[in-house]
Amino acid sequence: MKITVTPGFKEAHRDDVAYLFWEAFQGKLAPSLGTSEKALRFIAQGLRQDFAFSAQDDHGTLLGAAGIKTQKGGFLTGSYSDIAAIYGPISAVWRSAVLEMFERKLTPTVLQMDGIFVAEGARGLGVGTKLLDAVVWTARMNRCTQVTLDVVEENTRARALYERYGFRETGRVKAGLMAPLMGFKEATTMALDVS
Repeated sequence: MKITVTPGFKEAHRDDVAYLFWEAFQGKLAPSLGTSEKALRFIAQGLRQDFAFSAQDDHGTLLGAAGIKTQKGGFLTGSYSDIAAIYGPISAVWRSAVLEMFERKLTPTVLQMDGIFVAEGARGLGVGTKLLDAVVWTARMNRCTQVTLDVVEENTRARALYERYGFRETGRVKAGLMAPLMGFKEATTMALDVS
């Protein structure tokens, strides 16, 4: 099977990308985004094609996607009003605050990976590596010196992929008392030097 990675994703795949994103990060995001139906609506409307890569097979079937974030923007966006439109204005207050905790300060020389996810039937075929190749290439083209990411402790498969690729651990983030709202107890920050 031929795997092709392209910038962005087809508009026809928007709901599929949202589903794969939710499937991959539901454990982390469910406390703040709630039910799958509302979460999928919020994610689908907030996905930005200009901060994404997608992988397809030779029939055009979506195999996976990756999102990135720079100082110019990121893969999944959502303002208070976007959240309020789906969850209501009162609920949006605390949901916005929790989602804000996931944000990282970026410098012009750092590209942050904002999620990488592969369809279940395509796992183990090298899709994740090809998506990482596209992310690293983009970092180099934008004169970034480092790609960073966070991976939660339970996601051992993703961490193994990142380590094989050359990412190294640079720190840990403990959720502490916020763990029930954050959806994880601990996350590892990893970085890859690309200069």
